[in-house]
Amino acid sequence: MTVMAMILAVASASCFDNTIYSISDLACPIRYVDKQNGYFIGIEENSAIIGTAFRHVKNPANDMPQVDGPIEDCSSRAFRCRSVGDLIFAIPRGAERSAEYSVGPKIVIKRLANGGWHGSATCSILTQTGCAPHLDANRLVEAYQYDVSPAGVVTSIKIQNWNDDGKLLNSYNLILVSDIGLRLN
Repeated sequence: MTVMAMILAVASASCFDNTIYSISDLACPIRYVDKQNGYFIGIEENSAIIGTAFRHVKNPANDMPQVDGPIEDCSSRAFRCRSVGDLIFAIPRGAERSAEYSVGPKIVIKRLANGGWHGSATCSILTQTGCAPHLDANRLVEAYQYDVSPAGVVTSIKIQNWNDDGKLLNSYNLILVSDIGLRLN
């Protein structure tokens, strides 16, 4: 019985069971990583963990360098879409060469030569539920870009955050480092 209990404990272990001290601790099946800054997104089933590995935290006042939560399906008749925290990844369902998604951040989406997609999102107001759909052209809080393969898998994410004075606080370049990635519905 002891061996069976150990097997069940290992089989039920989640990638969220451990604190991420370094990028090598991230054991999620889907992993996007900025190795230079220690920033990551880890995904298992319909949950994600986002943040900075503790060894890379530069500001000791950052009391919440890692957060986890659900991945939401934000798909509609016009878009295939998934959201991870305040990041929304959307691509059009049709054969359009470009599209605009505006439920939350404003996302301009363009078809790439390889049949994939490139999205560029801007957010000027963050709320508890994510980016507000109002865009203030004079103020930018967060911007991000993402690439999606022709198969509908997010392959890379670039995130930039600004403070209230318009100064760039940080920039992350996350690349898919796992065999599978986030598939848009």
